[in-house]
Amino acid sequence: MIIDNGKTLAYQLILIIVLVVSSINLSYSQEPLPARKQISKVFHSKVLNEERQFWIYLPEGYDRGEKLYPVIYLLDPDQNFAYVTEMERFLSDRYRMPKSIVVGIVNADRVRDFTPVHSMTFHGKFDNSLRNTGGAEKFLSFLKQEAIPFIESNFRTVPYRTLEGHSLGGLFSLYCKKESPELFQSYIIISPAIYDGNTAILTQFREALQKNVDRTSYLYLSIGDEPDGLTPVKTLNESLKKYADKNLIWDFKQYHNEDHFSVGYQSMYDGLKFIYSKWFLNPRDASKVKSYLDIKTHFDALSKLYGYEVIPDEDLVNESGYQRLNNNDFVHAIEIFAENVKNNPESANAYDSLGEAFMKNGNKHNAIENYEKSIKLNPHNQNAVHMLQELKK
Repeated sequence: MIIDNGKTLAYQLILIIVLVVSSINLSYSQEPLPARKQISKVFHSKVLNEERQFWIYLPEGYDRGEKLYPVIYLLDPDQNFAYVTEMERFLSDRYRMPKSIVVGIVNADRVRDFTPVHSMTFHGKFDNSLRNTGGAEKFLSFLKQEAIPFIESNFRTVPYRTLEGHSLGGLFSLYCKKESPELFQSYIIISPAIYDGNTAILTQFREALQKNVDRTSYLYLSIGDEPDGLTPVKTLNESLKKYADKNLIWDFKQYHNEDHFSVGYQSMYDGLKFIYSKWFLNPRDASKVKSYLDIKTHFDALSKLYGYEVIPDEDLVNESGYQRLNNNDFVHAIEIFAENVKNNPESANAYDSLGEAFMKNGNKHNAIENYEKSIKLNPHNQNAVHMLQELKK
């Protein structure tokens, strides 16, 4: 073998340079993911006479201030907790839904807990895995008497709860909606496994739909390309068409490119967007947000729709303020930033923005006052420190 040492050395040098450059690029691309506050809690259930575990996700900003949050309850969180918490972050960051607490109720015996009726046949065939069925009534009591009170006594919540259930979890969600319609204000029911002895839920659900509902609620029903499960879900869809009360806002969708096991992800995303279809307000749209009154009017309507006081999102209000400030509309910019401070008195950023608006409007005294408040809340706010130095020259 003949080796050209000069060429080999040059090749090795180029390779080293490529590897070094690649490692530099890699180090820049591997920025840490945003911190997410996730907690695991275990307590003894007297209703079920066993230890039960919750996975709890707290949204960004939960540890700052005293804001209250709606709660999304997940059945089968081992399947969906990771992607639902990411959906919450993605959609709320884009003002498509409120920042929310997510609670995963970890399974102990899902076949027992999610089935209303004891039935050991599945599509007419005996199934030994169904020997311990029929515990939905007790599991619902656990939710009402222990799980929800535990979450609401230990975390800052508003009275707005969403329940998500897939497969047997979807069957239980239907049962919950029928038995205790007031317990959750919105439901995402995905490919409910309505099998054999549990098909009575179809008639019971239809009868429950005919009762008047005082408060607006949401129901999103979906299924994949599932010939065996489609008939009962179509029956549910027909019942909703004929009997749903005007205060029940609902939708049904079949995902033809998904099966029973893959349909959950898209259904959950679409379900959240459906429930919060009226939530979005574009802070960059000058025709929609000219003053704080426009923001207040929007969120007052949301409060009426969802049944609790909805405080305007801090980031949305802040962005709206800068939209006015960048158009030299100092009066409305200051008004918007001042309302944001009122709603978020522990936010260093809210005071920083108000200080900037006063500074650009030539009000040096108020600018200094607000920058000082910002620094008091966050001594590491270098922008406020720099602005104060400039203002005090």
